[in-house]
Amino acid sequence: MGKKYRSFSQQFKRELVAQIDAGMISQGQAARENDISPSLISRWMNQVHEGSLIDKPTAREKKLERELEQSKKKIGELTLLVDYLKKIEERSLRMKKLNSCVVTPKPLARSKEPAK
Repeated sequence: MGKKYRSFSQQFKRELVAQIDAGMISQGQAARENDISPSLISRWMNQVHEGSLIDKPTAREKKLERELEQSKKKIGELTLLVDYLKKIEERSLRMKKLNSCVVTPKPLARSKEPAK
């Protein structure tokens, strides 16, 4: 069976390197206490000091980012649709208002006179 690899969080690596840099523990002591190779700790120290130890997004974070982008796109589309429908409604109401005028041939007062 193959060797099982452990993974350590970026925060753990930074804290361990900070303890070593502060002189709280030695590199060898940190390796023994955490059952880690001293060369691995050296690599972490180099990465921290060079600034190349960056947090990589997890698969879950990547998935959430994709979902967020899809949701933003959908919101944009729906906003455009709502704006379009509001304009159509406004135009329809204006047309109704114009068409609702009643035009009579004679004023009401004159039409009550007897016929000739």
